[in-house]
Amino acid sequence: MLRLVARPARPSDYDHFARLFVELGTDHPVLPRDRWESALARDTLFFEADGEVVAYAYVQPLRGVGYVRHVVVAPSHRGRGVGVQVMRAVAAHLRGRGCTRWCLNVKPDNTAAVRLYRSAGMENVYAMTTLQLAWDAAARLPRPARPVIARPAEPPDDAVLEASFGLLPGQIAEARGRGGLVLLCLVDPAAPGAAPLGLASFDPFLPGAFPFRVAAPELAAPLLDAIRPHAPRAPEALLVTVEDDDALAAALRAVGATVQLVGAHFRGEIPDPG
Repeated sequence: MLRLVARPARPSDYDHFARLFVELGTDHPVLPRDRWESALARDTLFFEADGEVVAYAYVQPLRGVGYVRHVVVAPSHRGRGVGVQVMRAVAAHLRGRGCTRWCLNVKPDNTAAVRLYRSAGMENVYAMTTLQLAWDAAARLPRPARPVIARPAEPPDDAVLEASFGLLPGQIAEARGRGGLVLLCLVDPAAPGAAPLGLASFDPFLPGAFPFRVAAPELAAPLLDAIRPHAPRAPEALLVTVEDDDALAAALRAVGATVQLVGAHFRGEIPDPG
């Protein structure tokens, strides 16, 4: 088996990141160097074989759970046991950060990756769909009968937002800490003590919202209204990632949103090193 050396990212690794990132096949633009260095590099591991960078993993250690965001192996080194070694190194890294569980997203038709993640103790929990939604189409979405308002999601909101929408503990704080994202929550002004009605983490660079969670499909419209002022003038559309919510995905498709990516969310216990 090819022997890998794992190491933390260095500023000089940006070109390796940019080269390998496109292999994810998401069609997302490559982050500029400054954004990569400030937001991703601190949680990225690179893997070398004979001095050549052949893989990287970007992971987010949250509160007891590691969110494995990217696992990329260079095409020239696939099928040689690299993925297994990468996942073992990621597991050790996350255990060292106090995590006992991990999760990730994968394309269901990527059979090699699915097989790898199942072998690492993960199982499919729910489906997710990324849709491209034109802003003029968003204006045609149904709207709630009651008035709702959107406001910035602040640290005191995090625990109740994560509990209300099934997010991982620490996920919102991690997003806030990376910078460059717009975090919004949707609330009922007539019931200030009630559970929140929606949450969006919007990245103007993509532009895209993930996570994007609402208590009912008709609440998507006011949340998108709140995102719109933060969006760039072009393109006249955004990406919305819908997780485990068929009704919301159907509502977006009904006004013309197109499916860009279908994924599966996997979770499991981090295996013991033995």
